[in-house]
This record gives sequence, structure tokens and C-alpha cells, in this order.
Amino acid sequence: MMARRCSPLILLISLLIPPALISQQQQTLGTIVGQLRIARGDFPSHQILIELRFRGSPITNMYADTEGKFSFPNLVGGEYHIIINDEAYYPVDERVILMPDISAIAMERLILQPRESGQPADPAASRTGGSNPNLIDPGDYNRRFPKKAVKEYEKGVDADRQGKPEEAVAHYQSALKIAPDYYPAHNNLGSAYLSRSDLGDARKEFQEVVRLNQSDAAAYFNLSNVCMMMGNLGDANRYLEEGMRREPDSALGRFLLGSLDMKTGKLPEAESFLKQTVELSPAMPQARLQLVNLYLKEGRKSDAAAQLRDFIRLFPGSPFAAKAKKLLQELEASAVNSAVK
Repeated sequence: MMARRCSPLILLISLLIPPALISQQQQTLGTIVGQLRIARGDFPSHQILIELRFRGSPITNMYADTEGKFSFPNLVGGEYHIIINDEAYYPVDERVILMPDISAIAMERLILQPRESGQPADPAASRTGGSNPNLIDPGDYNRRFPKKAVKEYEKGVDADRQGKPEEAVAHYQSALKIAPDYYPAHNNLGSAYLSRSDLGDARKEFQEVVRLNQSDAAAYFNLSNVCMMMGNLGDANRYLEEGMRREPDSALGRFLLGSLDMKTGKLPEAESFLKQTVELSPAMPQARLQLVNLYLKEGRKSDAAAQLRDFIRLFPGSPFAAKAKKLLQELEASAVNSAVK
């Protein structure tokens, strides 16, 4: 009896780069669920306020409960930031990539570092892997530009949240007509172009982001992703190196390094980077799926099956779960047939 051939899962890299949104045609919503922990001591008696930002703009906030739990439901896919500024702890700015078409829930565990008595706050002390230490504070930055431009940008963000991409694009373009150097609008416009596969226009917008804010690692990651999609692997590598230089602990950056190495045939290096991604960000399902692709490419079916089991266990609600289960069944049947021969 001949073993059935296994088809690898198709992973759309374009869905993974902040702050690009998942295709709005699907209108899939997700939830960010979080848990606060204190590095030293018990959970405080006072309430801790948690702010959620989308594409640099505050969109909502809530207090953690008495056990440190919090959640933000009904969110479109994209890049979010969890912000905590509590006088008893060092500030927190944690990046979250929400991908509802892969997993409806993004789990985040945050460790709060108590401030030393009499010492000034050090934002870097509480940053976890994947956060960007070079982000410009949006409040300070917005004051440099006409209020009308900022208002148009905020309307675009709101349209994005409501799943109205064309309306969002119009607002971002209006903001740039008023303030051509307003980089958040370039950033979001590039994301909108990327989500509809307008790669040339997306690249131009992200290049503007880099020109206007050279400290933004996310823009370099976006540029690297676009170049990979366009087949410009040399440029992809160059931009990725720039992003990693600015944000060396980025799980997303390591994921891209692994994906680029896969494209250039450096499979051992790709495996190493993808495993690092899983260690840095266990709740990032894309790295596990990419490992499945890599193992199948190398003919390592048992390793691919192990990754699929982990994926199905950790992300049972993912739209990819059914495909993962089917592929796992094929791999297990193939193993049985090989043993019978």
C-alpha cells in the first residue's frame, strides 16, 4: 500500500508583520488576554490601569482584577501595545501581534518590576522580549503636527478598527496631504497597501517611515517582509539586519530571519531562529507552522508531526486547526504504512 503524500501548510508571511492588518475581508475578531505578575512581592491592593494602543493611538483601557487578569475583546488583527504606567512599578510597553485567523486569543504574561525607592523610572527595566525600546511617544509626537492631520489619522485608525480599509486609506492620505512628514500615517497606509498586496506602494510608505523615524524597528521588519514577498532577498536581508540592530530581542525579527533562511536554503539556521522564536514568544503560532513547513521540506515527518500536535493543543480554535489535524493524520498514516513495509 502506497503512503499518501503530505501537503505542507501554507503560511502567509504577509500576515505577520506589524503593524499590517489581516485581510479585512474576513472580518475576524480576536481577544487579548493578559496576566500580571509581580517580580518581587504580592499583588498590590490598589488597582492597576492598563491601556491598549492600536497603531500608536490609545483606543481603550481597563483595570486588572485582584488577581492581575485583564482582557480586551472584539479586536481586529494587527499590532497592539499594552501600556502600564503605575507609580509603584517601572513602565511597561509590551507589543502584541493579534492574528485572529490563526488564533482568536493572544495570551500575554507581564512581569511588573517594583521601582526602587527614590530612584527614577527606567522604562528599559520592565521591557520584555519583543517590545520596541525606540518607539516615539505618540502624545509628544502628535503635538508637532496640525491638529487636523492628527484628527484625520485618528479617523483612519477608527475606520481600521471597524473593518473599513478603504475609508481608512482615504483618511491616512488626507492626513499626509496636510502633513507629508507625519510618519504614523505613512506607517498605517503602508500596512493597508500590504494587506491588499499592493507591494510597491507598501514599500514606498515603509521607506518613508524609516526616513522619518530611523529608530522604528517595526518599519524595517515591514520593509524586509515586503522585499521577501517581491523576491528581493538581498534588500530583505539588509532591512532585517537594520531592524534586528535596533531591536535585537525581537521574536518577530527572529521569525523573519528563519523565514528568510528557508528561502535561501539555509535550513539549519532557519530551524535555530524559528526555535528561538517559539522560546521568546510561545503564543506566536506562526513560528510553529513555519517549523512544520521546514521539517516537511527536510523530510523530517516525525518532527513535523510533533509540531502539529503542539499547534493543535495550543491553538484549538485556530482556523488552521482543521488543516493541521488533516495533515497530522496523513503523517501518522504515512508512518504506519512505512512501519508495515
